[in-house]
Order: sequence, then C-alpha cells, then structure tokens
Amino acid sequence: MAQVRAPIVPSRLYRYRSLTRSATALEEEIASIRDNYLYFASFTSMNDPMEGFFRPSRILRGKSDYKKIVRDITKAKSEIGIACFSETYENILMWAHYAGNYAGMCFAYSPSDLLDGLPDDASLVRLAYVDAPPQLLKSHATDAGDAAVRVLSQKQYNWAYEREWRVLGGTGPMSYGHKQAIRSIFFGSRIKTNHKAQVLLAIRGTTIKAYMMEISGYEHSWEPIDDSPKGPKAKAPKTRAK
Repeated sequence: MAQVRAPIVPSRLYRYRSLTRSATALEEEIASIRDNYLYFASFTSMNDPMEGFFRPSRILRGKSDYKKIVRDITKAKSEIGIACFSETYENILMWAHYAGNYAGMCFAYSPSDLLDGLPDDASLVRLAYVDAPPQLLKSHATDAGDAAVRVLSQKQYNWAYEREWRVLGGTGPMSYGHKQAIRSIFFGSRIKTNHKAQVLLAIRGTTIKAYMMEISGYEHSWEPIDDSPKGPKAKAPKTRAK
C-alpha cells in the first residue's frame, strides 16, 4: 500500500496584516513583534460564512447519541483558535483583502522557530480546498477534537488562491517563546508614513529585514529599507507580482 506523506512545510509562512482594521491595530501588531505572540481567532470571526460546516456519514447519523456527538463537535470547534498564513507574500488579492488594500504589511515567519515555541497542543495544518463540506466518519463519534481539526482544515475550493496554512490552538493571544520567529516584514505600497516609521522603530536592533513595495504599471518589486536593522544591507527578493 502506498504511503501518504505529510505536506512539506515551506521555509517561510506569510501573515498578511491590516493596520486599519481598528483604532488599535498598529499597536497590536507592534506588540506581537515585541512580545513574540500570535493572535488566534475563532472560526466564527473568519470572513467565510461557510467556515466550520461538515457532513456526517450515514453511520454517524445513525448512532443513537448523534445529537450529543454534534454538540460535542460544535463545542470543540468553538474552543479552537485560528492563526492564518499563506505560502506567498506576492498575492495581489491577499494584499487587497487582508492587508488593508495595500496599506498594511506582511510578516515572514520561520515555521520551525514558530512551532518550537508554541504549546504542544497547537498544530500546523495545510488547508484542503474541496467542493463540499468535509465528511465526518464513525471514528469522530468519540474524538470531537480530531473532528473539529478536520473541519477547520478544509475550505470551499474558490479560496484556493490563498494557499493557506493554519496554526490551530486556543483562542486569543499565544506566546511562541523568546526566539524571534519573524524573519522579514514587507510593507504595502499604500502604507502610511507614520505607520511604517513606528514598525521600523519597533524592529530596530533585531535581525528582522524590512522591504518596501514599489509599483510600476502592472508589476511590483521590493526594495530593502535603509532604516531596517543595523548591519549589512538586505538583498531585495528577485520577485514580481503574479
């Protein structure tokens, strides 16, 4: 029988962040850099109203305690927090949808350093994109937690452009320890000057590299920021908008 191998984790995972989503968004992002934490949101706060649906198998529906099984899975889902990442920092739709119409930024994380510092019950999953809600099987009748993870690891196929990975854990802020997991910060072309200045001040003295998006026609490129952490000048990534 052929083996099913776990997905290969990219060398970097990217987290798009809006600085205009609330009056305190900038302060929250700076705090997350300074204090090494991620914020985990409930699935009910995601922008996809289809998030969290599932299909029970015929065997599962036929169990005498089926209603209790559904309640247990629903409760398990509500106790899981989600931190969303992408495989790329070059997705123009992601910059528009999740980084404040290019006025925000994108963090590049080292997955290994990030996961090393998170609690043991946190898990990294790569999203599957499908045309129907995930089906729950007989085994999920006695493991609501595993069922909830399965449900929150799938989305409708129209979201495939996001190339999403998720860290699933508890809800709210969660520390990933003292190790600096952020490697780079990419600023959108419309970021406010004072927002950029405050983030650069927050990373001064760290090893985090900073890049500014430059727009030219239908393409964009990245330029290293001279005021980024002291040391050798960072080399700009050789990339173009896709």
